Amino acid sequence: MPERSPARAARESAGLSAPDVAHRAGVSVAYLRQVERRGVPYVLALRLASIYGCGLGSFLPGGGGTRSGGGRAGTEPASLPR
Repeated sequence: MPERSPARAARESAGLSAPDVAHRAGVSVAYLRQVERRGVPYVLALRLASIYGCGLGSFLPGGGGTRSGGGRAGTEPASLPR
């Protein structure tokens, strides 16, 4: 069985389903699953980090993201357009 991608691991760690996240991020479930497998574009990574409550490092190989409040300066947006 293939190893989970960092993006999928971050979603699951946040306790969120793919349909819920896709709706909140404004993308289709199919697209969310595609980027979980192939890599997350930067703009979508910002949205997902905000939804998951983690840093952008969660989407890189090896993880490294933290929950909100513990991220590095400049890695989490104050607000995102919807």
